Amino acid sequence: MVLSRTTVRVLVVAAVVTLFTFNYIYITSWASNDLSSTSSIPSSGDMTYEYPGYDVLLAFGDSITQIGDDPNNGGYLAHLTRHYERQMDVLNRGFAGYNTTGARAIVHRVLPKTRSNTRSSALSGWYPWQSSSKPGKSTGPVIYNSTGSIWPSRNSHFPSSARKLQLCIIFFGANDAQAEGEAGHNPIEKYAEDLRYFVSLLWSPDSEHYSPDTRILFITPPASGELMIKAKMRSGHMPMIRNKDTKACAEVVKKVATEVGAPYVDLYSAMENRVHSANKRAEILNKLGTSNSTSAGKVESTVQAAKSGKYGGYDQFLIDGIHLNPAGNKLLFDLVVAEINKNWPELKPSSPVLAKPPK
Repeated sequence: MVLSRTTVRVLVVAAVVTLFTFNYIYITSWASNDLSSTSSIPSSGDMTYEYPGYDVLLAFGDSITQIGDDPNNGGYLAHLTRHYERQMDVLNRGFAGYNTTGARAIVHRVLPKTRSNTRSSALSGWYPWQSSSKPGKSTGPVIYNSTGSIWPSRNSHFPSSARKLQLCIIFFGANDAQAEGEAGHNPIEKYAEDLRYFVSLLWSPDSEHYSPDTRILFITPPASGELMIKAKMRSGHMPMIRNKDTKACAEVVKKVATEVGAPYVDLYSAMENRVHSANKRAEILNKLGTSNSTSAGKVESTVQAAKSGKYGGYDQFLIDGIHLNPAGNKLLFDLVVAEINKNWPELKPSSPVLAKPPK
């Protein structure tokens, strides 16, 4: 029997339709069964499964901060990250070579925006310490932007998974203290004004970064090891920084911090006190000469341990006269934690509630 051309066409169309129908039914059934097998996985709303968005400790500073999370150098931020693991995310925003004027140009990309785009507070000269309010003391809920999101879009320099900026560390001055004529030199009055500006961005009600509950902690620049710096300058890779200029910057930090009502870590004085104490111990021990060989050996051993070395003792804490070595980083970490615990005991790490992985 010979089928007509029309009959053949009808049969072909019917076969194609049947095939597609069968595939659709099979795929739908397979997907349904496969998805049903994942019913034991908690939903995103289940806190035992949801990725936790931790609050943030933001460290804003220069190269000392930039390399502050280097575990090979015992960085102070590496210590803080371990200290606050599963409690707060430590966010490193250190910028090598920056003084406060350079930092002022980028700070709007560093801090989270909490409201519409306005910068009238900083431009108008309003500062929170001129008000009766006391920012940084958990005065109430932070005012977020109209979308309800705490941080801006993923194009922001702040992590979108973060929840709240709990603490902002401001740590500049090592470059600002450079001698006049050096690239990083910043006049002391300008340095002070820039520090006030950073505070106003977080604590001024008119700022786009307004966050009255955010705590602010200043850190003075470390003492400068001039002999180490001069040794590095001979190779042409170090600007001149005099310790007296670093001390002047440290005094400004303490003055501004007191003025705005924020605590500070006096890293400069802590280093100076330890360096000079070691020098005095070495001098005293050198004068303890004794005829007893055993005692003399012990004295000599103690002298060698206390001696400051060829760089006046600053090599105890510094790599090159400016940047912290592991001992300097550990000293700074201990001072920061002590200051946080003294001023904000609520930020002491507690035993974390462990989020269980999905089954």
